[in-house]
Amino acid sequence: MFETIPPPPNRLIVFARLPEAGKVKTRLARDLGDDRALAVYQAMLRDLLANLGAPSAELDIEILWAPTEGASGDALHAAFDSYPLAMQTGDTLGDRLCMAFSERFFFQRTEKVVAIGVDEPALTRALIDQAFDLLESCDWVVGPAGDGGYYLIGCRAAAFDPAVFDGIEWGSDRVLAQTLAKIRTTVASLPLRNDIDVIDDLRAYAGGGALAALLQEWELR
Repeated sequence: MFETIPPPPNRLIVFARLPEAGKVKTRLARDLGDDRALAVYQAMLRDLLANLGAPSAELDIEILWAPTEGASGDALHAAFDSYPLAMQTGDTLGDRLCMAFSERFFFQRTEKVVAIGVDEPALTRALIDQAFDLLESCDWVVGPAGDGGYYLIGCRAAAFDPAVFDGIEWGSDRVLAQTLAKIRTTVASLPLRNDIDVIDDLRAYAGGGALAALLQEWELR
């Protein structure tokens, strides 16, 4: 008889896009052009994955990639290394978040889920661990972003409420406030951080890694 090994209780899901010119960092592309915007995204993705490190017995790390015609096994592997992959489903960001959380709680029996994107490449494994630690005593955790959104959101299975992701003005400066208004139970907050969406965000970036080297090369810092 084979022993059944339970999955890790915690799941980090990283919402990402396959790096393709003209389809990533489109707001940056207005100032940098498609090729440089792509190079920025690739550097951000490399830095983030390097910071996150490998999964562990307590933490699964999974990449949820956005559907695209350019997706193939080779392209996905080249972009996301050996991390487990799943395709995003849903029309809006709220739909995609809701589906991702629901599937992992109800079908995969995950106990706590935290979701991030690629827009803050300096996120560390220590900060991710802190988010899961906060879920020991709170139902939800958020990482507020300087633009009025959030760079991280998570909850534990017993507290999950799909309504938290419904009716949000995605892309506006009201995302965080609207989300917090929908959370009816306890919520913890991580330190404020800044996403990289426009050229001024790049100029203000103080992190290191591949992105810092790129900005140095382009004399943007």
